[in-house]
Amino acid sequence: MATLTIRNVPDGVKQALRVKAAQKGRSLEEDLRRILADEVADPSIPASRIDAEEIMRRAADLETDEPADNRYRYFTQKELSDAICGEYDDL
Repeated sequence: MATLTIRNVPDGVKQALRVKAAQKGRSLEEDLRRILADEVADPSIPASRIDAEEIMRRAADLETDEPADNRYRYFTQKELSDAICGEYDDL
C-alpha cells in the first residue's frame, strides 16, 4: 500500500476530521482512507478524463489513410493491426 503525506492542512480542518472520525468510532487515518476510497468509487466521476470531443478527434485520426506516427507509414493496415495487437515485438 502507498503512503500519502498532505501538508499545510489547517489545524481547524484536521481537528474537525479527527472529531468526525471519533464519532464514527474510527481513527483519523482510517476515516481518511475510507473518504478517499469513497471519492474514487463515486460513479458521478467519469472513468475517463478525455471528453467526447477528444475521443471523436482521435477516432477521426484513426480513419485517415496515413498513420499519425511515421514509424508505421510503410505498413499495410493488416501489419498495423498486428503491431498494435502485439504481434510484432521488434518495433
